[in-house]
Amino acid sequence: MISQKCIWMECGYVEYKLCDRNFDCENCPFDKSIKAERGNRFISDSIKNKRDISEIKITPNHLWFYKNGNVFTFGLDNFAQKFFNSGCSIHLPLLNSRLFSGKTILWIIGSFGAIGFHSPVNGSVLWINESIKDNPSLFFEADPFSIELIKVESDDDKIEGKIYDFNDYKDLVYQDNLLAREFLLKRFTISGDGISTLPDGGDLKMDYLKTLSNQDFIQLLKLLFNKKI
Repeated sequence: MISQKCIWMECGYVEYKLCDRNFDCENCPFDKSIKAERGNRFISDSIKNKRDISEIKITPNHLWFYKNGNVFTFGLDNFAQKFFNSGCSIHLPLLNSRLFSGKTILWIIGSFGAIGFHSPVNGSVLWINESIKDNPSLFFEADPFSIELIKVESDDDKIEGKIYDFNDYKDLVYQDNLLAREFLLKRFTISGDGISTLPDGGDLKMDYLKTLSNQDFIQLLKLLFNKKI
C-alpha cells in the first residue's frame, strides 16, 4: 500500500502526516484528536459570547434566535441536531443576500438528500459562521445553543409564525417527539412501546431512523422542520 498525504496535511493544518488507513477518517484516532482540539477551542469562544438563555426564542421549525435591535442571530436547536450527524454539511446563505419569511435560510445536506430550514423574517444576511461553513462537524459535536450560524438585519422587525420562549421549549419538543413516533408507527409493524420517546426530548429508545429509506427519512424531516409559518 502506498501512503498518501493525510487530509490535515493537505489542508496545511499539520506540516507532515501520511495516511495509512485508506482515508477511513471516521475510525482514525489522529483525525478525532485534531477535531477535538479545534472543536474545544471554537466552542469555548462561542460559550464565552453566549447570550442569556432566557433571551433565546425558538421557531416551530427548530431555529433558535435572539434579537438585538433589528438584528436577528440564528442557530439550530438540539432537537434538530440529533437527527443529523457529522457526515452532513451545513450550507449557509451568502453574505448580503436577501432572505424572505417562509423561504430557506440554511440547508443540511447528507446521504439522505437535503432539508431546508425556513426563515421567520425578511432581511439581509450580515454575517455567517465561517468556522461551521468550513468544518460542519464542529456543530454536531457541540452544544447547538452555543453555536451562532447566521445574523440577519430585518427589514420590518416582524417575526412570522408562533414563537416559543426557551422555558416553553419542552412543549415543542414533546409535540414533535409525538409526531416522529406516529410517523414511525405507520412505517413499522411493532408495538408502540418499542419506539416511544422521552417526554423531555430524549432519544428514541430504538434507533429506527437509520432503517428508514431516504424517501421516508426526508418526509419525516419535512414533517418536523418544514412546518408552514
